[in-house]
Amino acid sequence: MAIRASILEPNYDSFFDPGGPGQAAQLRIRLKVTLIPLDPSTAWARAGHSSKLPGAPTGPMPPSHLAANEAAIKRGSVLDASSNPVPCRSWLASEWRAFTSRFKHTVQNSWNNQMVFLPVESGDSLSDADFRLLIGNPRMPAHVAGVLEVDLQPPGADAHAIIEVAHLANPGDTFRDRMTRITDESVLFAFNRFTAGRARGVSGQTGQIAAAHEVGHWLRNPGTKVFDHVDRAYALTLPSAQRDNAQYGRTLGRYYSMMGGGSVVTDHDATPWLSRLRRHTPMKLGWIYVHRLHFQWSPLDVSPRQKRLLAAAGLPRSA
Repeated sequence: MAIRASILEPNYDSFFDPGGPGQAAQLRIRLKVTLIPLDPSTAWARAGHSSKLPGAPTGPMPPSHLAANEAAIKRGSVLDASSNPVPCRSWLASEWRAFTSRFKHTVQNSWNNQMVFLPVESGDSLSDADFRLLIGNPRMPAHVAGVLEVDLQPPGADAHAIIEVAHLANPGDTFRDRMTRITDESVLFAFNRFTAGRARGVSGQTGQIAAAHEVGHWLRNPGTKVFDHVDRAYALTLPSAQRDNAQYGRTLGRYYSMMGGGSVVTDHDATPWLSRLRRHTPMKLGWIYVHRLHFQWSPLDVSPRQKRLLAAAGLPRSA
């Protein structure tokens, strides 16, 4: 079985790019996102609508509004994920153009340059032909880099995710995001405090771009509604009053997760890429995730198999 070049599905698309001179092999997850500049003056904005969640019945698009000038701005309260009404205003067209560009840039940069996937070379392994596709640099162990691409779509297009974006009337107001509704400040880096360890005397602080976290929730498996927080399964075993904090990380280390309160792509966060690698390739088990910062190597780490394949192809060997 050759490596599949693409998988296109309602949850997200994925593409395998072979390695080449100076270019690592990549597995790209492409999420098609429609951003809606939410009209805060509508009843829709004052309610906790979830009509655009995956699996929900087809319904109307969220109401949008772009103001040509300040005189045309609309105002109203938008309900956040905690059911709190927060004063908001509509977007100026110029602000919206700047926001959409920043959204794509910051979300992609938050996820990318972190994920490295290594193939096992015994047992559940690749053919020589497929293994060669993972070699980008002959002096570096064969691997696949994980990449997230946000593909912004216009309203009405066939998107994987529809996200409403409210504009806060008062900068700095507290607004709890959810995967279907964020704000203009969700693309800003913010500090989060670890609170699930208070009873144990453990505290700490980390940071995150909320929009990157919320986009992560859309990287779900087919047939599911959401990609869960890092410790959602554990939190469900606790009394209900403790679940909300615990799902973001039961320990400080786990709280650093992108799907916790932080910005580190952990094993949990890399699950969508591992899932697709096992479908793009014949290997159902033989992939190991390593964070890029832990991917330390030297030419001596290049396997005998890789050296053999390079020699057979007449390419320079690593050592």
